[in-house]
Amino acid sequence: MKRCARIGITGKLGTGKSVLIRLMEERGYTVLRTDELAREIMERDAALRKKLIEILGPQTYNGEKLDRCFVASRVFEDNTLLKKVEAVVHPAVTKEVEKVCALQAGGAVAVESALVLRTRFREIFDYIVLVESPDAASIERVIKEGRLSAADAKARLREQDISEEDRAEADLILENDGLKEAFELKCQTMIDILDAIATRELPEEPLHAKIKEDNNKK
Repeated sequence: MKRCARIGITGKLGTGKSVLIRLMEERGYTVLRTDELAREIMERDAALRKKLIEILGPQTYNGEKLDRCFVASRVFEDNTLLKKVEAVVHPAVTKEVEKVCALQAGGAVAVESALVLRTRFREIFDYIVLVESPDAASIERVIKEGRLSAADAKARLREQDISEEDRAEADLILENDGLKEAFELKCQTMIDILDAIATRELPEEPLHAKIKEDNNKK
């Protein structure tokens, strides 16, 4: 059975990666949004709920529903707590993504996550698209959408900083200068490119990890 192409869509807060993933979904791609996936797992997995309560306290949940505001207030004020939460949640998310990919024959699965280039999550993908935008434009965008305050947005962007070494691992980079119509046109062009490369014959091992392994042997 021909496996699907795995495409990671990443970028910092407010860069526009959610616009790209939405347009990919409209073009027929199977898409996974890891923020939504993580919340679902954190609410349905009893063992994970227990671990998160141990890390963050009983206010983490209202009944079985995750209190996202409380969790955000804790982890983005304390980097140690954030890393502890990521350490228990991220493997569960990765497992779920791989499960979806394994069940899909051919085509492509696109996964939106801010963590692709900052963790070993990158190793499950064939192609990685990095969406970039100036921090000032990203902050203005999330404030306008009512998602975060300016202070919270700045804190989140500091936490999501991508090193030049990690940036170099991106296969494709999409720039967002803040003009909505122009950016959506760029997204459509990017999807045309992904349509073409997603049809290539793929090795059994995810291509990004294979390329890294081959480079390390040189």
